[in-house]
Amino acid sequence: MTQPLPRISIVVPCFQAAATLEATLLSLFEQTYPDLQIIVMDGGSTDGSVEIIERYADRLAFWVSAKDAGQVDALNKGFAKADGDVFGWLCADDRLLPGALHRVAREFTADPTIDVVTGGCTRDFDGKSVVYTQPAPDFIERLFITNTVEQPSTFWRAALHRRIGAVDGSMRYAFDWELWCRFTRAGARWKAIPDLLSVYYFSTTNLTSTGGRKIVDEMYRIVKTYGPYKGKIADVYMFLYKTFDLRGFYDPGARETMPAWKLAIFYFVLRWLYKRYDPASINAYNWNFASRQERGLTW
Repeated sequence: MTQPLPRISIVVPCFQAAATLEATLLSLFEQTYPDLQIIVMDGGSTDGSVEIIERYADRLAFWVSAKDAGQVDALNKGFAKADGDVFGWLCADDRLLPGALHRVAREFTADPTIDVVTGGCTRDFDGKSVVYTQPAPDFIERLFITNTVEQPSTFWRAALHRRIGAVDGSMRYAFDWELWCRFTRAGARWKAIPDLLSVYYFSTTNLTSTGGRKIVDEMYRIVKTYGPYKGKIADVYMFLYKTFDLRGFYDPGARETMPAWKLAIFYFVLRWLYKRYDPASINAYNWNFASRQERGLTW
């Protein structure tokens, strides 16, 4: 007897997203998934987003346009309305690729012990370049020190969500990573698949592209809470960030042009850290994108 497909609830947080919202919603409708609950939580947009939502209102399970406290607040209010077996969220400038929900549903149906399914992603950098990602074989082993989980390509059982609690409202940037860490600490079983499931859009205006030091502060909190050596690796990362990264040591190609005496100091410090901690943890440092944002070199 064929197993019934799980009901999937997708929350779409939205604010001033008229330029991209329709494509996001169409990517959900075009899934042709038979039991899909779409919940749109708009933060009181005035740019035409509401008119787009109204145009498709008959295909939405619930929508609202009202002032909120930000994306996490919108997500938590949306998940409180959700009644599916599987949860996920899709930001109003991202898209699901064709067949993504059927692919994810097959994994949850085939193995009832799986709690979270995560897949590959097409990262679109403002239409100027595209990077295709797949989950790394060791992404779970490294999750408490670096986040490589693609948020729009990740789905989880509603029962797990209710067990571990709401998305952390004290965070504005790294709340998805904190949620993955909480899942994992609670014993969630992950299933990684290589399939490209979503398009994750990066621009000069989205949160991940503009956080800089604010992102660093949240990443520090997460590594301090969940990371190895009782969280002390977070202090190491912050030291590397302030002492070397903000001075360009981690910029692409920088070490080829730096004076020898600067590099000698840098490598002396790394060798000392390798002895105090394990090299893999030290080499997993990856806050350079935020350093470059803080210095105005990139978004």
